[in-house]
Amino acid sequence: MRRSVSVPLLVVGVLLVLAVAGVGGFLLLRSSSIAGPECTVAGDAADQDRTPDVDLTAAQLQHASTVNAVGLRRGLPERARVIALATAFQESSLRNRPDGDRDSVGLFQQRPSQGWGTPEQILDPVYASGRFYDALVEVPGWTDLPLTEAAQAVQYSGHPDAYAKWEPQATTLARGLGGRTFVPLGCRNGATDPAPIAAERAAVEGLSGADPRLTTLLEAAQAELGGVAVSSVGDDGRTATVTASVPDLDPTAAATALAAWTVAHGTTADVATVTTAGHRWAGHEWVGGDTAVPVGSVTVTVA
Repeated sequence: MRRSVSVPLLVVGVLLVLAVAGVGGFLLLRSSSIAGPECTVAGDAADQDRTPDVDLTAAQLQHASTVNAVGLRRGLPERARVIALATAFQESSLRNRPDGDRDSVGLFQQRPSQGWGTPEQILDPVYASGRFYDALVEVPGWTDLPLTEAAQAVQYSGHPDAYAKWEPQATTLARGLGGRTFVPLGCRNGATDPAPIAAERAAVEGLSGADPRLTTLLEAAQAELGGVAVSSVGDDGRTATVTASVPDLDPTAAATALAAWTVAHGTTADVATVTTAGHRWAGHEWVGGDTAVPVGSVTVTVA
């Protein structure tokens, strides 16, 4: 029997003064260089109980974006991504742990001895997320089950009720990273650089002459979100305009999802700006406004 065991979430709360402005029913939380949470994903200002603001480290946000992107690439609904994110919150605090109870490792604390894969495979968040979704969709009636029951059917946890407390945070993340609605998210200046994932990714065509940081970023986007196509690379190699084809998302929503994914990975990749139609991220905050980027495209520049 496949088993993975829950571990408690360890979070250090720190107060942060944030400038706020209403945007489409959400709170836009602007980045700051003062001490406080490294990254923030805005929830619904009118319904903070169900979709609260979520504060994370840069590594946690990057891992959350990976879990969500793998679900998007598979064409899975928001419910699947909420279940996966809540499970990773409970199992590992969205950390890619090299250890755990017995031989458990990774975001979902999957156990090699229970058939989840080798430790090296499980420590690749793309692989681990895919294996979780593989198991979830095999659970009879998973779409209609309470989150705790759906997660427990996959994880066989010693603390099955613990998954429920992460559903609001997971919902915020799935919506903020899902592309259907623009939700400001990002990490403040000075956020801790997450450790790179030591996993080989397939090459993306059209990146000849691109800065290695840009190449690595877009290869990761292709591995996680899929459907990445390069329209152009700037003369200095630091800027690329790309599109994404994501199941069940129109081009605008796919571009929004890709832009959110890029910002979530921006600390590792040294991203300077991300621009999509109507939205621009620069100086560690979303500055908004009209842009010249074609609808359905994203322009990314590394520093």
